[in-house]
Amino acid sequence: MESLEFMKKFKPNELCIKEFKYWIVCVRQKQPTLGDVVILLKRETESVSGMLPEEGAEFPEVIKWYEKLCHEKFGAIKFNYIIMMMHDPFVHYHAFPRYDRTINLFDIEWDDKNTLSNFASTETLKDELLFKIRDYMKEYEEV
Repeated sequence: MESLEFMKKFKPNELCIKEFKYWIVCVRQKQPTLGDVVILLKRETESVSGMLPEEGAEFPEVIKWYEKLCHEKFGAIKFNYIIMMMHDPFVHYHAFPRYDRTINLFDIEWDDKNTLSNFASTETLKDELLFKIRDYMKEYEEV
């Protein structure tokens, strides 16, 4: 992985699930729904309009991989994507799988409250649990 100092807040070296040519998918430190990730552009640019054509062209491949993973590993039924960049002025997407049932994993019941109102107020998870989620998602093998 090249120098990703500008995105260190998202701990890409510790929380990366998958690295693509232009993008990195990392477990979000907050999990309003199980399997939430941050999809980070590996090049620092402050605007979506500053993305290069090849970076934009790879993005659907990233999303396809992520959605398939969440369907197969967790039973996600749909997805929400947010690009806010309010506090972190570089291109990244927050991705949230959505569920119509409770997920039981790691001795925790994960409920989808069918809202994103708790986006900022959700508690940051401890590294040990984040690493379990990361490893569980990394186990995904595309067929």
